[in-house]
Amino acid sequence: MRRELLVGLAATIIAAAIVAPQFFRDGNNVSTFLRVGTFSASRPYVERDLPNPVLTGDYGHDGQQFYVIASTFPHPREAVGYVDQIRYRFRRVLFPALASPAPDGAPLVWTMFAINLLAIGAAAMALSRLATRLGGSAWLGLAAGISPALIESLQGSLGDALAFTLALWAVVLWRRHLGWAIVLLTLAALTRETTLVVAAACFVVGDRRQRLWLLIPPGVYVIWVGIVAWWLPQTGGHGGGNILRDAAGELTVPFRAWIHLGLSSQSVAVGIGLLAASLLAAWTLRRRLPEVAVWILLDALILVMSDEGVAERPLNLARVAAMALPAVALAIAAVRHPDGPAEAPESAGSPLTTMG
Repeated sequence: MRRELLVGLAATIIAAAIVAPQFFRDGNNVSTFLRVGTFSASRPYVERDLPNPVLTGDYGHDGQQFYVIASTFPHPREAVGYVDQIRYRFRRVLFPALASPAPDGAPLVWTMFAINLLAIGAAAMALSRLATRLGGSAWLGLAAGISPALIESLQGSLGDALAFTLALWAVVLWRRHLGWAIVLLTLAALTRETTLVVAAACFVVGDRRQRLWLLIPPGVYVIWVGIVAWWLPQTGGHGGGNILRDAAGELTVPFRAWIHLGLSSQSVAVGIGLLAASLLAAWTLRRRLPEVAVWILLDALILVMSDEGVAERPLNLARVAAMALPAVALAIAAVRHPDGPAEAPESAGSPLTTMG
């Protein structure tokens, strides 16, 4: 545990050092971490608390909207008009809810920053524990501190880092402490619904008892979606009460967006790299960490099915495949220590036990 804490602290220092130049470059203006858009509905609300915010030249990013939700929590109707697709945003309630006790303005932004920084440290600790279970070095956990997906979450006040960390710790715990893992997976889903692929991965390789418990996170999420749809009005675009329709709005035929963008696109190059890393790591970890292997395969499937609105930005693709770089670190541990201790005996009937 002491070494894991050191790894977590080192990861937070690395992540903070990576994003610090952005803060100094923008004149020490904390609003830079919200990505406030020139044409965003959130801009007037943010400007009331943070005059003269740093603006992007478009509609900005999700951090500004999480700010509004955190500021108005637990009264989301006050955010209507300042947040696009209020139902869709409020489904991902945990991150802004945790930040909401902080006063509006700079303290709230710094609280969001601190939550993400702590999440990166905790992710490094979880990755460190998985690496040591494979017989590798605990310092492989530092991969969390340089993960593009987690760095993007930190510098843009997104909920990705928190969701990823909750899901990763669930993977650490689920074979030995299933109840705690279910709680973490449920909280992860209420932070970012894409983490439900982790519950699905554990479901694939789990036994009958584990599979019954693993139905809880998606069940709670579906109930929460229904509550939000009943509670809040429909505002603009997708993001209503139909989960399948909302998901379909961000997915397309595999590789269609990549083909349309072209092989010369930087996004496509990043996507190909993430896909290759994911497939290689999944193959390497298929026997000793099958749940992680299935997790990154499911992420890879979403990666190649992402529509052009997602695929046109490299960092968006990195967010989709957030486990790719950490999984490569775990794969390194598995390759260097092929006879190291396995996480647990493989579940009978797991589809991965017969691969290769």
